Amino acid sequence: MFGRKKKAPEPVYDITQKEKKTWWGGTKIVPTTKEEQRKMKAEILKRNPNATVLDSKAKKKKELEWIDRIEEFDAFMND
Repeated sequence: MFGRKKKAPEPVYDITQKEKKTWWGGTKIVPTTKEEQRKMKAEILKRNPNATVLDSKAKKKKELEWIDRIEEFDAFMND
């Protein structure tokens, strides 16, 4: 009841896409350029240094992690 409050996890920002207005007033999601990603990442980290930022490099690395897990499992099964 009188315990400490748990800290909320740091936010994760995905800067690989952005919303853009369409010709008819709607919005759509379009990819961001490398330069835009660098600017957005610098601004986010300036405001919150502990935040996690997913840019195209981090997203690509995350998408390829499954290969490492398969190799580890294969090595485990071969022993």
